[in-house]
Amino acid sequence: MPTALRIALITVTLAAPIAFASNNEDWEKVTSLKPGEKVGVIQTNQKRVEGRFQFATESGITIRADREITIPKTEVVRVYRRGGHSRTTKALIGAAIGVAAGGILYGTVGDRFRNEGQDVSAGLWIGGGAGIGAGIGALLGGHDQTLYRRPFKP
Repeated sequence: MPTALRIALITVTLAAPIAFASNNEDWEKVTSLKPGEKVGVIQTNQKRVEGRFQFATESGITIRADREITIPKTEVVRVYRRGGHSRTTKALIGAAIGVAAGGILYGTVGDRFRNEGQDVSAGLWIGGGAGIGAGIGALLGGHDQTLYRRPFKP
């Protein structure tokens, strides 16, 4: 068996459980939402509606955007919960944590470097910590959680 074919079979075998695990067709997750939660709905016509969850029944979902909107379940492709903080907010929080960590490292590990004759300035420790923290915060922030996705049926 050629190597390329083996790699393809292994990839498909490993990816199959992930693909099936991400099938979120459970409408129960939608009906169990608390009123007032930030949600979004993508409809079959590819229109996106975002607002606050009001209630859901087996026949549809009602959310409040600028007005109360009821969308039949047959027209819902995906329902997702909005992330708590934006990517920018999480990057700023990460930068603040990084500044604090950089200051702590400058006061502790920095002493050891200075003792060995390798003086690294406080700005590098703190700036580096801020940059790393902002990067981690940006990577972790601003994502939505899919609650329901209608299975694709060609």
